[in-house]
Amino acid sequence: MSDILLINAETQTQNLLMKCLENAGFQVVGTENNIVSVQLAQNKLSSSEEITNLNTPQFIFPNIPRIREVFEFIELNYHENIRLKEVAQAVGYSSAYLTDLVRKLTGKTVNNWIIERRLAAASSLLLETNDSVEQIALKVGYKNINHFYCQFRDYYQNTPRAWRETQHCKVA
Repeated sequence: MSDILLINAETQTQNLLMKCLENAGFQVVGTENNIVSVQLAQNKLSSSEEITNLNTPQFIFPNIPRIREVFEFIELNYHENIRLKEVAQAVGYSSAYLTDLVRKLTGKTVNNWIIERRLAAASSLLLETNDSVEQIALKVGYKNINHFYCQFRDYYQNTPRAWRETQHCKVA
C-alpha cells in the first residue's frame, strides 16, 4: 500500500486523481487528512486486455470541458475521411482558432488527435481480430494503406504486422 499526500488540492482535483489511479490499476483504499491511500488492484488485467483498455476513448482523449465536443466529434467520425475543416465546422470554430485552442489546451493538434484515435482503434483490431492490416486500415478511416503504414510505424516504431505478432507473443 502507498500513500499520496495532496496539498491544497480542490475536491475536483482529488476526484480526478482518484479516477486516474483507478484507471491505472490501483485501488483507492481510503482518504483522510489530504492523504490518499492506494494499493495495486487485485484483479490486474492481462497484457492484451490492458492494451485494449488503454486504447479506449476514455484514455485517449483528455477530459477538458471546453473542447469536449471536438473529441466527441472525432470519436463519432474517426473512421470516416474527416479533416480539421469538418471538425471545426461541427463545433462552430474556424480551423485556425480550433487548431490554436486544442494545441494550447492539450499540446497536440486536432489532426494528431484524429490520428491517435485511428491508431488506437487499429491496434485494438489487430489484437482482437484476424482481419488483414489492409482491412483494418480501411475500417479505421484510412483510404491510403501506405499512409496508414507510415503513421502506424511512426507511432509504434513497428509495422502493424510485426506489432501484432509481438503483442501476441507477449500474451502467450
